[in-house]
Amino acid sequence: MSKHIEKSSIKKRITCILTIYIVFAVFVINPLTLQSQENTNSLKKLKQAIDNRVGNKLLLLEGNYQNGKRIKIDTLCFSSGNDTLKIFFSASLAEIPVREAVIQQLKDSVGRYLPDSLKTVVLQFYSNKAPLEKLVPNYYLAESGEVDESRLPQNNGLRPERKNLVVKARPYEITKGLVHSNIALWNSHGWYYEPKLNRWEWQRARLFTTLEDISPTAFVIPFIVPMLENAGATVFLPRERDWQMNEVIVDNDSSTGKSKLKKPRRTSGKSGGFAIGNIPYTDENPFEQGTFLEISEKTKRENVVYQPDFPESGEYAVSVSYAKGEGEVTYRVFHTGGTTDFKVDQRMGFGTWVYLGKFSFQKGRNKENGKVELLVPSGSGQKITADAVRFGGGMGSISRNGQLSRRARFFEGSRYYLQYSGAPDTLVWSFSKGENDYTDDYKSRGEWVNWLIGAPFGPTADRHSQGLGIPVDLSLAFHTDAGILEDDKIVGTLGIYSTTRDNGLFPDGQSKYASRDLTDLIQTQIVDDISEKYKTDWTRRGMWNSEYSESFRPNVPAMLLELLSHQNLNDVRYLLHPRYKFDVSRAIYKGMLRFLATQHNYPYIVQPLPVDHLFAEFSGENEITLKWLPVTDPLDPTAKPERYMVYQRVGDNGFDNGTLTTATELKIAFPQKGKVYSFRVTAVNGGGESFPSEEISVGISEKSKGDVLIVNGFDRVDSPKLFETASLSGVMRALDHGVAYGYDICTVGDQYDFERKSPWLDDDSPGHGASYGDLETTIFRGNTFDFAAVHGESILQAGYSFVTASDESVEEKQLDMTNYPVIDLLYGEEKTSYFPGKDSTAHFSVFTEKMLDALENYTRSGGNIFISGAYIGSDTGKDTAQVNRIGRLLKYKWRTGHAVRNVDFTSVSPMFRISGTVNTEYNLQQYPVEAPDAIEPFGTGAETILRYTENNTSAAVAANGNYKVVALGFPFECITNQSIRTKIIQQIFDYFTKD
Repeated sequence: MSKHIEKSSIKKRITCILTIYIVFAVFVINPLTLQSQENTNSLKKLKQAIDNRVGNKLLLLEGNYQNGKRIKIDTLCFSSGNDTLKIFFSASLAEIPVREAVIQQLKDSVGRYLPDSLKTVVLQFYSNKAPLEKLVPNYYLAESGEVDESRLPQNNGLRPERKNLVVKARPYEITKGLVHSNIALWNSHGWYYEPKLNRWEWQRARLFTTLEDISPTAFVIPFIVPMLENAGATVFLPRERDWQMNEVIVDNDSSTGKSKLKKPRRTSGKSGGFAIGNIPYTDENPFEQGTFLEISEKTKRENVVYQPDFPESGEYAVSVSYAKGEGEVTYRVFHTGGTTDFKVDQRMGFGTWVYLGKFSFQKGRNKENGKVELLVPSGSGQKITADAVRFGGGMGSISRNGQLSRRARFFEGSRYYLQYSGAPDTLVWSFSKGENDYTDDYKSRGEWVNWLIGAPFGPTADRHSQGLGIPVDLSLAFHTDAGILEDDKIVGTLGIYSTTRDNGLFPDGQSKYASRDLTDLIQTQIVDDISEKYKTDWTRRGMWNSEYSESFRPNVPAMLLELLSHQNLNDVRYLLHPRYKFDVSRAIYKGMLRFLATQHNYPYIVQPLPVDHLFAEFSGENEITLKWLPVTDPLDPTAKPERYMVYQRVGDNGFDNGTLTTATELKIAFPQKGKVYSFRVTAVNGGGESFPSEEISVGISEKSKGDVLIVNGFDRVDSPKLFETASLSGVMRALDHGVAYGYDICTVGDQYDFERKSPWLDDDSPGHGASYGDLETTIFRGNTFDFAAVHGESILQAGYSFVTASDESVEEKQLDMTNYPVIDLLYGEEKTSYFPGKDSTAHFSVFTEKMLDALENYTRSGGNIFISGAYIGSDTGKDTAQVNRIGRLLKYKWRTGHAVRNVDFTSVSPMFRISGTVNTEYNLQQYPVEAPDAIEPFGTGAETILRYTENNTSAAVAANGNYKVVALGFPFECITNQSIRTKIIQQIFDYFTKD
């Protein structure tokens, strides 16, 4: 959103409100402190005039600013020369977003009530011991060139040189993003040990199928962190970021399993490095238990090779450690998608885990695509060090009173990860000397930021501690808050910052009002973006200047974000929606970008949105052409794509490092037949790289029987089903699980208390919204946008070649479907959905009018259709004409949704001899199918071919005529057995080709 639009919005929402508040507060509520009888008499007359106009009623607030705190006058006085009237308000006035235009309009409004004798008096407003002008963020002052220099980093040599700790090799340059930025960020609380109850527990209650210790993670890990990294930033977290429960460590002291370390000949071991040691840990610091390698400058060019032994195939985060070195080194990660290089500056970030990225690896030891090499330059003359490399997040390894957490480290609080990461106990994580993990946890996060930087920005207990020398730019604590409102109201977003300690200055002399700038920009971006996208008035709860640990401890501009209320069902509607998670995360990223661009005086560009309308076509014997369309962002005109990255993977391997192109299409040659190749595309500009598109898969059969077009219609991401009655309300996952964007990492279990009046007793008995905890350690698949590869694998094995197109490209007639004798309509869990808020637009409908037109045109050419999905019957709508149109076209009709709980099926037709099971479990391999459709034949020539064994309802229909159709009332990709999937495809295609 442009600055102009945002300023107008602020005027509209706040100016009238503040004018009423000020007039009422000045002239009705408080006595005046004046310096002359003449002025006293004048203002008494003014007060009487205002009384006649306003009276003693405070008008209701309008707009979406909801604070509830009383704004009053602390002091009112004239300057010594009687030329300025100074009005000192309570600190609550400083909780609003202030802009220059608002201040001027306020002065004009109040000035209209002044008598002629005071018309020349200058009005000056103060709040929280600062003039209102100081509450205008530098971002808005930058237009006039009159920024507050005190809120900028002070160039006095006290801060470390500003540069990234980690730089990933890219084929493009980010020039107007977050390059050189290091950002500290964390996702609320976590699983912790409570000595009073002698148990591990959450810091908050399980409500509405989630809880505060987990739900912010579903914003931070999948969205905020990659957005910041895609803009060029290095991001640090005080909690484990990888949910992979396996952990493999390769170290010079000892390694996991059969993992090996190959080191150069001329190395020496030095004390003070990482060692696995004896697990579980109690109060040990693993980074003081072992040694590290110091590599001599005389060493011949021999790399340090870390060869892990993986217990199973999967994705693993790669983190490295080292002691302090003298310059940059390169770590090269060999993974199933190829090799990826990272430059790491060993002059900072030493003695802890430094995250590189997450990659796909195969089970066991693999010298070609399963290792990390530290590249040792010859003749550099600089000291290079090497310590451990870690793969995966692992399980919690800190014992408290003899008890392990029995959770993946991913779920534990900061206090435990920081101990495991080498943070010193006396400075960072043991304020209570082991007596109170709860307070140690929330205090540790801000002190960890200071430890990352080091002297003179070090932890409170020792500002001159060496620390890690990382020039951290800002920190953000992401939380949700409590509170309940009636009548569909939103509790909304609160921002907290602190200027109170250390005379309001950071160690380099920078004003802590920089934290208010950061808070204002992020909160404003959230309010504006969500209000616009969801056609709602998202509530701005104000900005508190308060001494919360996570706001006052960091020695950098810091914000504590309370996004919404996890206790208020109307907020929960948004909290559980994946699209909202993406949009809020993008707003937070944009707020940080604007703040840092202002802090360091450079022009910025917002990274683009993902491309769409992606499809592939055969363009040669062993060649395809991939095409797509760019997407512009109506909320930010700078987010325009300039170039594109096309990423490729083979089979189940990881993606490669991509190919850069300026065009919206790319020709790709196939080196090998009989394999599934998958592609995804990102958009690139000077601000960074977008999120990836859906995946398009293709494959060429050795002796192809024909070509198949897979149409990917499964775009849906959605919250679970919410409902409300006069006495009951909540989240009814039994009706609809929803569909996570990627993976679900925040569901704890189904809600069981739906009584609105059910009282809160404590976190174990939280009343309305109370939920089970059976899923809280389970990460399971949602929409990963890659299911065409599953279909394609079976199509290849059945002897056919295939390409994929998005449903949007088919609807817009970007390709000719009549070139393909068979199309595979992949609808997964697609169904009509509505976003929270007041937007009445239908999203993710299975059958749009454009799609029906395209299918009718396709069948007129005699093309055959295979369609599958959980809602292909129930999403046909209530329009009888449309229902009949779909029935005539696809030869089936809806009988019931939620046909069965155990989705087992068996054939009842001689043409199809098959039985199988559809996944209903929560796992990483397939998403669970909770509501398959029962569909029945429509018209002549159609018959039931599969039935659900649970109740014998019709699970699939086949129809013969001028063209043929096979329809499955469940997602084909969720059949649990690959051989069964291939057998079904083979029988379907045999049916299509049989006369």
